[in-house]
This record gives sequence, C-alpha cells and structure tokens, in this order.
Amino acid sequence: MAIEILLIQGWSLGSVYALVGFGFVATYKTNKVLNFTLPFLGAAGALILSSLVSDGGFGIRRLRGKNPLTLIADHPVGWVLCFVVALALVGALGALVERLVIRPLPGRSPFILTMATLAGALVLEVAVGHAPISRRLAMPWGTSSVAIAGADVSVSTLAVCVMAPAVLLGVAGFNRTWFGIAARAMADDEEAAVSIGIGRSRVMATGWALAAGLGMLAAMAFAVPPLGAGVFTTRSMPDLFFRAIPVLAIGGWDSYGGVYAAGIAIGMMQVMVGGVWGEYASFLGGGYTTILPYMVMLIVLMIRPTGVFGQAAVHRV
Repeated sequence: MAIEILLIQGWSLGSVYALVGFGFVATYKTNKVLNFTLPFLGAAGALILSSLVSDGGFGIRRLRGKNPLTLIADHPVGWVLCFVVALALVGALGALVERLVIRPLPGRSPFILTMATLAGALVLEVAVGHAPISRRLAMPWGTSSVAIAGADVSVSTLAVCVMAPAVLLGVAGFNRTWFGIAARAMADDEEAAVSIGIGRSRVMATGWALAAGLGMLAAMAFAVPPLGAGVFTTRSMPDLFFRAIPVLAIGGWDSYGGVYAAGIAIGMMQVMVGGVWGEYASFLGGGYTTILPYMVMLIVLMIRPTGVFGQAAVHRV
C-alpha cells in the first residue's frame, strides 16, 4: 500500500481518537471527572441524527415522514440543518444528565463523581441501546471516494481528517468566551470562582452540553470509514472510548491541543507499524497494534504523570 494512503488512514484514525478525547477533556476541565456517560451521550446524538435524516420520527410510527427537516435531508443544506438540531438536542441531553447525576452530589470527591457517571452510563446504555431508531447514518456525500496515489479513498475518511482540527479551532475560540474563562477559573479554584460570581451550575451544564456534542461528533466519525461502513452500532462505542484513554493520558487530561497531537501520533503509529513493519512483528500476534498505545502510555506516565501537555497540579501551602 502506498505511503500516502497509510498516512491518510493514520491521520483519520488519529482524528477519531482526538474527537473522543475532546469530549472527555470538556468535562474534566470543569469538575475533574472521567465521564463514563460520554460514549452513550455520543451514541444518542448519532441516533438522533440518523432519525432526522431518515424518517424523522424517532422510532414513533405516527411521526414518520411528518418532520419537515426529513423532506430536505437529502440536500446538503437540509442535512446540515438536521445536524444542528441533533447537536442542540444532544447538548440539552448532556446538560440534563449533569443535572441528574452530578448536581445532587455537591462537594464530593472526583472519584465519587466518576462512579456516579458510571451508574448514569448503565442507564443510558439501556435507553440508547433499545431506542427504535435507524442505525444507518447517511452522510451528504454518500459513499463517494476520490483517487489518491492510485487508490480510492472515501470522502468520509477525508472529512474525519478535517473535522478534528476544525473542532480544535472551534474549541480554541470557544475557550476565549465567558464559558472558557469561567471553566478555567472553576478548575483552578472553585471556591474563589464562586466567590466572584461565577455560577457553578451554569459552567457544569455548559461543559456537559459541550462534551455531549463532541461525543456525537466522535460517534459520527466512528460510523464512517476507516472504522465503520455507515452503520452505527451502539455496543461498540465503549470500546472506541476505551481506546481514547492512552490519548488522554499521553496528551494531557486538560489539554485539547495535547489530545489532538497524541491522537494523531497514536493513529499514525498504529497504521504505520501495522502496514509498514507488520511483517517483521508478526511473531507478536494479530493484536499488537492495539496494545502499543498502552505501552507508550505507561512510559509517558512514568516520566510525566500529567501527560506531555497536561498542566501540572499546583499545591498551595
């Protein structure tokens, strides 16, 4: 396989990892929580979008075909409108989950809050897994491909490569707004932030809404090449989000840029090692590319526990 194709595949795979990591960073920056509900919030967003662009009825027979967005979903503008509506709905769902799972536990340790998200994830898994909504996620460009280096590359693969840096730029601009400044203040010293008038509940709800939207983008990327074929499977989401743990640990739990750099590096490493040097490492078995990120993660954590780009904790005395 041409080196150009391997680079594109590695970049696309790394972009998917980065999109997953962005969602985790959004909640970690606000309350230092590893959000286990994120895979299923992302799945809910992908299912909402799949319904809007298919029958628009959300699995309810009486509503099928009556959603006006469905009538124009085949047009790129209509698909974008469906995407915006799905993004808003899953953002509201993320804020609701934060209200039900995190808000009733004020002052609890990050470990307790993380366990609470695990309980919430089990509820969401059942609800999302049994939702009577189409699992096929249609993209506006369909199954189109372009020829690169003598091989056909899916437009979806190229779109994922562009999506991650676009999200990174969007988050960078978003962090310069009121929420970004308030979230950083809340993460540095919650008591001081509240004392100057920053609303804790508003910051938390916004952070979870942002995380849910980013999770939806990751679920979309997971449903198209190189990882999917246009069919969304809810049960595979936890596996994808588990793969993002090394990306977070290496890049830094509170760094969007670090997570993106780590995601691209890991994606490139897995594809290049498997595609270029695979024949020399066959004695390691078929799954050695899967464990490589975790091996790198252990080395990085021994040298820098907060990750390469993570902010070191400051202890006041």
